Amino acid sequence: MDERNDVCGLPESEREERKTLLAELNKVKFKQEAVVFQKARQKWLKQGDLNTKFFHSSVKWRRARNKLHGVYVNDIWCEDKEVVKDKVREYFADRFVKNDVCQVRLDNVRFCSISALTTIC
Repeated sequence: MDERNDVCGLPESEREERKTLLAELNKVKFKQEAVVFQKARQKWLKQGDLNTKFFHSSVKWRRARNKLHGVYVNDIWCEDKEVVKDKVREYFADRFVKNDVCQVRLDNVRFCSISALTTIC
C-alpha cells in the first residue's frame, strides 16, 4: 500500500484501511515492547541488585534502540553527529515557532448548502 501510495496515490477507502492497519500495528508493537520490558524488569528483580550485568545490558539495549543514528538531508543519508543535531534542532524550532499565517487551504473544497427545498453540494 505504501508503494502504491507513493506512486499513484490511494483511493479514500484504501487510505482509511492503511491508516487502520498502521494504528493496529503500532498498538501491537507497543504491547509487545511492554511485555518484553516487564519480563526483563521481573527477571532483574528476581535475580537481585547483584546482577548488574543484566541491568546494564538492559539499559544499553534501550539506549541503542532509542538512539537517532542519522537523518536524510536533501535525500542523502547523513550520520554526522553535528549535522544530525542541527537538523533535529532546526526541525523542532520550525515546529514550535509561532506562525500567524494560516496553513489550511480550502481551494477546490465544495461545501454543502441547505435550502428550504433541497441540499445542494
